[in-house]
Amino acid sequence: MMAKSDMRSRRWQVVLVAGTIAIGLTVDGTDAALIPSISGELRGRPLPGFESHTLDGQPFSSRDLVGKPVIVNFFASWCPVCSMELKDLQTLQPDLRQHGVSVIEVLVDPVETPDTVDEAREQLARNPLPFPVVMMMPALRDVFAYEGFPATYFVKADGTFSTTLFGYQPIEQLRQVAWEIAGEGAETTIAPPSSPVPSGGVGRHPPWEKRPLLALVPAPWAQWHPLLVHFPIALLVLEAAFVCALLVRPSERLAQFSTWLLGAAVASLVPTILTGIRDAGADLGPDSPFWNGLHDRLTHLFRLESSVSLHVLFGLALTLIAVGRLGWRLRASDRILRGGQRMAFTLVTLLGLWVLFGGGQVGGGISHR
Repeated sequence: MMAKSDMRSRRWQVVLVAGTIAIGLTVDGTDAALIPSISGELRGRPLPGFESHTLDGQPFSSRDLVGKPVIVNFFASWCPVCSMELKDLQTLQPDLRQHGVSVIEVLVDPVETPDTVDEAREQLARNPLPFPVVMMMPALRDVFAYEGFPATYFVKADGTFSTTLFGYQPIEQLRQVAWEIAGEGAETTIAPPSSPVPSGGVGRHPPWEKRPLLALVPAPWAQWHPLLVHFPIALLVLEAAFVCALLVRPSERLAQFSTWLLGAAVASLVPTILTGIRDAGADLGPDSPFWNGLHDRLTHLFRLESSVSLHVLFGLALTLIAVGRLGWRLRASDRILRGGQRMAFTLVTLLGLWVLFGGGQVGGGISHR
C-alpha cells in the first residue's frame, strides 16, 4: 500500500502539472499556429511596395524581390511548427537555388511578441539561417494580408502573388508550389471556399463572421475551451464575494455555499486543462495534440521574457492557491468562521483574486495585441 507521504507527493505532482497548464491556456490563439490551409485569395495580385530592414539592420524593400520568383515565409522564433517549416525550406534550398527561386524569412516577433526579439536575435546568431531575415513591420500586414504564422507566400517573377500556404505544410506541398512559380509543373489546386473545415479547428475565418446565427450552433470541440475557461474564473470571483461577506457576518449556510463554489471552481479546471492542452498542441506536428501541447507548455514554463510563459506562471499560482484554499477549508470545517483563521482565509482569497487579475491582464495583452 502506498504510504501517506507518497500519496501526498503524488497529489502535489498532479496539481503542479495541472496548474501549469490551466489558466495559461486561456489565450485566444493570436499567438498560436495557423490551421493548415491553402489559399488563392491573393493569386494574380501585384505585390505592393514596402520598406523594412533585415535582422542585421540593412535596408530591405519590395524592390529586392523584383524579377525573380520568391518564397516569403513568416515565422516566430518560438513557434515549433515554424521551426519545422524552416528545416523543410533549408532541405529544399539546393533545389530552389538551382531553379532560381529565392527565400525570404520574415520574423514576426517585433509585432507579435516584442519581448522575445532580443532572444530571437541571439538564437539566430547561434544558428543562422541560409536566407535573409527581414523584421516584421506593421505595414506588412496589408501588403501580405497577414493573418498569422507560419504563412508562406509565393511570388512570381512578374511580381504577382501565386498560392499562399497557411499553417505548417508538408515539404512536398512547398516543393509543388515552388515549382509552379519557377515556371514548372501544373498550378496548385486550390480548395473551394465550401471545402470542409480542417479537423484541427474552425479554419482561418470562423464561419459565423458573416452569418452570426451560426454562433448559436455548437462548433467543433476545439472551440469549447474559450467557453469552458470562463467557468472557473466566474466561480472564483463569486466565491470571493461570499468569503468577504463571511468576514462581515459569519454564517454557516453562507460558508457552506462558498465551499461548494470553491469546489466547483476547482472541478471546472479539469475540462479547461484538458481542452487547453489539446488546443495548444493541435498544430504542433503529427504526434498526439495532448502530449505536444503538454511538452510545449512545460518546455517554455520559465521563459520570463515571454508574455505567454508569464501567463502560464500566473495560472499556476492561481491554481495552487485555489486547490490549497479548498484543502484548508475542508480541513478546518467550521473553525474557518472563527477568529484569526477567518481573516487569514479571506486574505489568501483576495491574493488569489489579485493573481487572477495579473494573469488576465497579461493574457489580454497577448490576445488583443
